[in-house]
Amino acid sequence: MSELIETPVQRKQQRTSISPFGWVMIALLFALGVINFADKAVLGLAAIPIIKEFHLSAIQYGLVSGSLFWLFSLSSVLVTAWADVVGTKKVLALLATTWALVQFATLFVTSFPALLLARVVLGAGEGPSYGTSVTAAAPWLPPDRRAFGLGMMTFGSSIGPVVFVPLLTFMIVAVGWRSAFALLGGIGALWVIIWLVVARERLAERSTPVHEAHGARRRTRWSQVLLHIFSRNVIFSIFAAFSVYWGVALLLGWTPVYLVTVLHLKLTDPLYIAGVSLPWLLQGLTLIACGALADRAFQLTGSVRRSRVLPVAALLILGAMFLYLAVSIPSTLGAVTFFILAATAGAAIPLLAAIVLDVTPEENRGSVQGVVVGLSTLPGFIAPFVTGVMIQATGNQAAVGLHNAYALASLLLLAGGVAAMVFVRPDKVMQELSSREVSDWPIPMR
Repeated sequence: MSELIETPVQRKQQRTSISPFGWVMIALLFALGVINFADKAVLGLAAIPIIKEFHLSAIQYGLVSGSLFWLFSLSSVLVTAWADVVGTKKVLALLATTWALVQFATLFVTSFPALLLARVVLGAGEGPSYGTSVTAAAPWLPPDRRAFGLGMMTFGSSIGPVVFVPLLTFMIVAVGWRSAFALLGGIGALWVIIWLVVARERLAERSTPVHEAHGARRRTRWSQVLLHIFSRNVIFSIFAAFSVYWGVALLLGWTPVYLVTVLHLKLTDPLYIAGVSLPWLLQGLTLIACGALADRAFQLTGSVRRSRVLPVAALLILGAMFLYLAVSIPSTLGAVTFFILAATAGAAIPLLAAIVLDVTPEENRGSVQGVVVGLSTLPGFIAPFVTGVMIQATGNQAAVGLHNAYALASLLLLAGGVAAMVFVRPDKVMQELSSREVSDWPIPMR
């Protein structure tokens, strides 16, 4: 009973490191990220045989590539808010079960519409994953370890392609593209079983009245949620994340096609394997390093802007430069190298998630994160389709169309980095929020 009513002041005094079971939760969410990103990446890896089997045009492939995100944003908003009511453990189990079932169902796809439908349903299941995972992880992470903890969790999304790309590529070439989907379905089902047995929620960390902590969870007040969403810090964080996800969508869906059709690499070529896997490995290493350095800077300065916002701006601006160079340099090795370097912009995502957590009250975090992820990931379905249109507008000259598409992505990254640097200033809001949490205690029983 007493652990359910500890004050915010007591929590800040006691929570100086991530607990052992907190690391278990981070590890489980890390594994979920591995599966999640592999589920996304497998279509790009199988793009060439799928395009040939279903005789897809550039626009049709763009539709299939982006269809994962058609319901991604909507489900992110609705389901992540629902997690505030029923709990993150149940929601994440349901989501991962959906992924596994859809991957198994893809084995029986024989037409373009059926493939499109499978990816749409998969996206509906994957949309709420990151926001719900952030909400599940947050109670286990003290503020001065938050960026590092979320970085470790998000590293799963980066390591997924590195772990699976060689195996999935081998299976696609040797057995057929459907075998790769079957493997991911089986791994997803195994994760669900482990999660249901091991995971638990940390209700003790909720800053809610005692009677709510024992049962009835706080209802989402959308007027409060929207107030936070349209605040300057959150809306420009969303724009920065939007620009990152635009680049990520191209790296996922179109870079494998670029490597084959423009750079004339084969699926088994070491440079191809490097080009579709090493970007995510470097991104993961960068986000862990940035998370650790950001937390250290926060401990030294107490400033979220200095420790998190400015690194975000630097990552996006450098990412813009690398991405443009990747499609401008004449060397194949140079192009692959800059594609790999461009992925480091993705390391800004957990920093942006931490910034949003810093300026959002605990009772609204799930709902706000759901909306943030939903809006930030809109490029998932916009960018691949726009790219397909740009290619066909050039008379199906892939080199020209893809160069224009990557140039647009570079411009968006540059704009996102500048916007974060100029407009995101969360320190005052975080101080006011911290003062409010302390002054509101004890919470009156009603």
